[in-house]
Amino acid sequence: PQDVNCEVAAFTELVSVATHAISRFDKIAHGRRERIGVWGDGNMGYIVSLLLHTRYPDTKIVVFGRNESKLHDFTFADETHLVDDVSGVELVDHAFECAGGEGSVAAIEQIIDRINPRHRIAARRLREQRAHQHPHGAGEGLALVRQQPQRSRDFEATVRLYHEHPEVLDYLAALVCSVNEARQISDISAAFEADIRKPM
Repeated sequence: PQDVNCEVAAFTELVSVATHAISRFDKIAHGRRERIGVWGDGNMGYIVSLLLHTRYPDTKIVVFGRNESKLHDFTFADETHLVDDVSGVELVDHAFECAGGEGSVAAIEQIIDRINPRHRIAARRLREQRAHQHPHGAGEGLALVRQQPQRSRDFEATVRLYHEHPEVLDYLAALVCSVNEARQISDISAAFEADIRKPM
């Protein structure tokens, strides 16, 4: 749509990934959704938390991360916690793993400890051979919901979200750290190198 800020629109592919994950969760998760946990304080964790907050306004969104300064950006979340200090945190009903990479294994292990029975964990890219090495087993009623390929309807749902909840676009604007002009391949490489060094 022409009225969407192009810099924010650049995140649409990521937002549609989150839209897809939440729509799958919505179809299979049980009705108790008082507290939903999100593990990960990067861009994907931010987007998933934001969309959960928008879709389930009566649900408490609880974000777990490694970097306190990043967690301050999750102003729409009901609670934020460092993963190293969760002993007194109330259990969640469902969880989304957004840590990514090697961090996903540690996130899944902590989720199993911090989630109520008969729960659903939406995992992005969990390595099959390491999915069940948790010392306490898989927990009662645990279901891992892995990401499936997106479809055009996920993108269409994302565009509808932009129109129905324009505040989402304002929150997404916080993810734009810089805008870089690319005239040659080296400009793209430099932009990605600079991005790697940024906290988000």
